[in-house]
Amino acid sequence: MDEESVKAEPPARNSEQLIMRPATKADLDSITWIVEGGFPDDPGCSYKYPYRAEYPADFWKWTRREYEEYLDQPEKYVTLVTTAPVSVDGGKTVTHKPVSLAVWDISVETKSNGSDLGIDKRRDANPGHMRVYASTMAYAFEKYFVRYGERQIHLAWLITHPDFRRRGAGTMLCDWGRDMASQRGWMWTVIASPMGMSLYQHLGWNMVGTETIRVQEEDESVDIYIMEERFKPAGWQASVVTPIATLASLSFGALYYIFGRT
Repeated sequence: MDEESVKAEPPARNSEQLIMRPATKADLDSITWIVEGGFPDDPGCSYKYPYRAEYPADFWKWTRREYEEYLDQPEKYVTLVTTAPVSVDGGKTVTHKPVSLAVWDISVETKSNGSDLGIDKRRDANPGHMRVYASTMAYAFEKYFVRYGERQIHLAWLITHPDFRRRGAGTMLCDWGRDMASQRGWMWTVIASPMGMSLYQHLGWNMVGTETIRVQEEDESVDIYIMEERFKPAGWQASVVTPIATLASLSFGALYYIFGRT
């Protein structure tokens, strides 16, 4: 990326008792706890991982692996957490614990180096649904967002644990990306689930399209919503951009790594 690149080490921010900061590998268990608690409300979770209740260890293992891979690629992903004070030791001690997370893709033309997340090994998943989810998300990104090239900040994940919702944690994480996009005159993009769409609309994203994820000849499906907000400096116009490594050229593992999300 050029001199306008997003820094991968954003400063911590405070809002009353919430603190936003970069995630580290020391946060992986807390991040997995957030996903385990918050992701099942998203229809895409049950679509891809219908057997997670029967095989919770598999869901935990591969979820933790996924976020570790994000953290291993700071040149592409900014992973943030919002922490809140929680009581431990029977209320004797108060400590800050991650309760919400966001993963921002700050270099969409940089190829992801993620694994296939155990698609043919894990017992909690429906492999066919995982594959069609990844391919449809890739198609949607190609159709709507590739033309912006690197001039976009793309929200890959936003999840808040149910016990800590409606306190502003998710909004704080979204504001980071909004600020980065606004400062640079870039696009602010997301492919949203039904669960996240209302928040994103409230924060200013505009819906520009919808897609349905469905395996051919199956009735079960999931809808996704393509949303963006434009921040452009005077004189700048979007143009068709050919990515360094187009999504069509990526392996399934890379596609799933990028798009197996909310």
